[in-house]
Amino acid sequence: MSDSLTFKIGGSSMNVDMSCGNVGRVSSMGLIGLENLGNTCFMNSSIQCLAHTTKLVDYFLGDYDSDINRTNPLGLNGELALAFGELLRSLWTNDRNTVAPHNFKAKIACFAPQFSGFNQHDSQELLAFLLDGLHEDLNQVKCKPYEEAKDASGRPDEEVADEYWRNHLARNDSVIVDTCHVSLNSYSLKFHFLKQF
Repeated sequence: MSDSLTFKIGGSSMNVDMSCGNVGRVSSMGLIGLENLGNTCFMNSSIQCLAHTTKLVDYFLGDYDSDINRTNPLGLNGELALAFGELLRSLWTNDRNTVAPHNFKAKIACFAPQFSGFNQHDSQELLAFLLDGLHEDLNQVKCKPYEEAKDASGRPDEEVADEYWRNHLARNDSVIVDTCHVSLNSYSLKFHFLKQF
């Protein structure tokens, strides 16, 4: 029986040493920490979430440069995608223990000055900005079609939701859409409460 277990995360193989005394020790591929630059935990937690989303890791460790849409007026000239790709590559190496994301933080601050300085911020706000910026930098739709929204009255919710989703996909095509955008239909939830006597 082998003393190691190999599995794949983000296109990179990871080895877990299962020998006596080393149970669960994993190689450092993808397990690099981000240094806190002064109240940057909000940014670091968002980055670590994205840096461990397999589809994004595979994409940014690959040849994503050719997908950058530098002409998108809603994008950031590809600068955010390039900075994120560089940061992700540094997190998926074996040659360091931590990364100080100074360049990435500076790039974020260029496009979203509310994140400049070293104040605390909401990680969800940064994540929303980051996902939107990455999407626009990588959006493959060059000429966005305009679709007039039809009146929803009288039509089933599912039909209306499908129509809106198709319209969304006609204007948006990126790895971010493939990974992070969803269409939420109406769902009913039933709650059961237990009475305790």
